[in-house]
Amino acid sequence: MVPKVKIWSSRLDEAVTERHRYAAYVAFEAILGWEFEWCLKTEWNGSEGALMLQYGGLKSDVPPGVLWIPDAGLLHSSGWDSLDWIWSDASLTPGHIRLPFGVKLDGQEGAESDWLSWVFWMASRMEECAPNHNDLRDELGRFKGTESWAHQEGWLQHPILEKCVRAWAQQVAPTLPIPGGYRVQPTIDVDSAFAYRHKGLKLTLGAAVNDLIRGRWYRFAERPLVLLGWKQDPYDTYQWLEKAHEKAGLRAQYFFLLSNRGKRDRGVPWHAPKLQQGIRGLSASADLGIHPGFSAHDAIDDAAMQEEIGRLSGILEAPIERSRQHYLLQRFPLSWRRLERLGIKADHSLGYADVVGFRAGMSRPFRAYDIGEERIMDLVLHPIAAMDATLMRYLKLSPKGALQVIRQLSSNVREVEGVLVLLWHNESVSDRWQWKGWKVFYQEVLAVVVLEKNGITLES
Repeated sequence: MVPKVKIWSSRLDEAVTERHRYAAYVAFEAILGWEFEWCLKTEWNGSEGALMLQYGGLKSDVPPGVLWIPDAGLLHSSGWDSLDWIWSDASLTPGHIRLPFGVKLDGQEGAESDWLSWVFWMASRMEECAPNHNDLRDELGRFKGTESWAHQEGWLQHPILEKCVRAWAQQVAPTLPIPGGYRVQPTIDVDSAFAYRHKGLKLTLGAAVNDLIRGRWYRFAERPLVLLGWKQDPYDTYQWLEKAHEKAGLRAQYFFLLSNRGKRDRGVPWHAPKLQQGIRGLSASADLGIHPGFSAHDAIDDAAMQEEIGRLSGILEAPIERSRQHYLLQRFPLSWRRLERLGIKADHSLGYADVVGFRAGMSRPFRAYDIGEERIMDLVLHPIAAMDATLMRYLKLSPKGALQVIRQLSSNVREVEGVLVLLWHNESVSDRWQWKGWKVFYQEVLAVVVLEKNGITLES
């Protein structure tokens, strides 16, 4: 039988807000796999086997056998205005770390944690929704991970919501089951399906001239060899990737960029027959989604993104319900609303470009929340733990140093029996140019996160 939590608050005898429902959904359903119900005090009794929880009120008034969480007020508010908070004492907090939304009680030195408000604040990305945070964004308009409270407090490399909520559950109800099971999900973004091939005469000639101007003699000489079929295209790594995933017992997800060509959307033309053939071939062994382009994300209306989704749907002759934004572009909640309107059910963009870790404190998938409209959305978010470009370009790590980061992230996810999502690119295993040495690194990553515990190694 699935455990159930019945929650009552002295401030909710008239109405339960969407924020209350969302905080409880993330904590009890998404993380613990338990059922929950907000109820009136008169409805509180008669639930044999349920955990009884009082939210707010005086701790001294809580009946025997009833659990208690203080109420800092955030779940009763609306809009982007956050409350002034005090930090809770680590000793009075699940997981033993200080958290925002502490509540001081009369006669008590420390502040107790309203961790339900913290769950809402983290999962809704309220921190990033405020319109006056433009100074915390990079040149592409992305919120910088280094500016997040999670990074500054040292939480970011942990699925911190899962860690703290599970610690609370194990403390208050150690006999109740918490469903889980560590798993790994590899995902591959295809920004440029081929390095040289299938780009058309105009683009090919332009690229060759550009190689001459920049003095990239090796590329200039290699291009005709690939075009004549005498050498494999460096970015045509799909069979190698699928063999590695199969050996690791994993089914990958691929996200294809099918936008019109632009300054930041420079993939192979979406109508190239060989690209479309490759997409259809991959669908037999992997799950596919759309990788909406930079211009579509920045567009005033939905037309460009809708067209890109339609292109992939036409190639696969199937509806497209999975996406990841190019450059991990996202503005909350506007980006989520657009995806929801266009029929996307699952988005896989929830990660920072500049640092690794868990942007919302979650490794598990969970539903998005629209702060502007104060509603729980249909869109399910799938958090990212680490991206290859973050490790190499932003953190400037060697493959050896990056492997230690991945190993620690894997350990942190195993601790909460969560989902480790890795974001890679087809070109990063090409073993070419700036990615020299990173092909073997991907094999080592799979060995660390999946196979190492079974004594299995991957062949080079």
